[in-house]
Amino acid sequence: MNKLIIYRKKINKIDKCIVKLLLLRFKLVIKISNYKKINRIKIIDKERELQVLNNIKKYSNKKYQKFMINLFKNIINYSKKIQNIW
Repeated sequence: MNKLIIYRKKINKIDKCIVKLLLLRFKLVIKISNYKKINRIKIIDKERELQVLNNIKKYSNKKYQKFMINLFKNIINYSKKIQNIW
């Protein structure tokens, strides 16, 4: 098997893990949404969003930091949409 095929198989495995983790994250978002509704807490929490983005900065290396921040902004925005639906 050539290296390209091996690398692509590894990427496929990683992609599968990423999808599973995002689905797990979204399940937790739904639980958070239910908790917020029961306790009359606003869905949007700018302080928490900044906290998440700061964590992402810490977890990322400089080369990909901007991309990671933008990616997580999208994830956060989608999470807010999920909370508004549930």
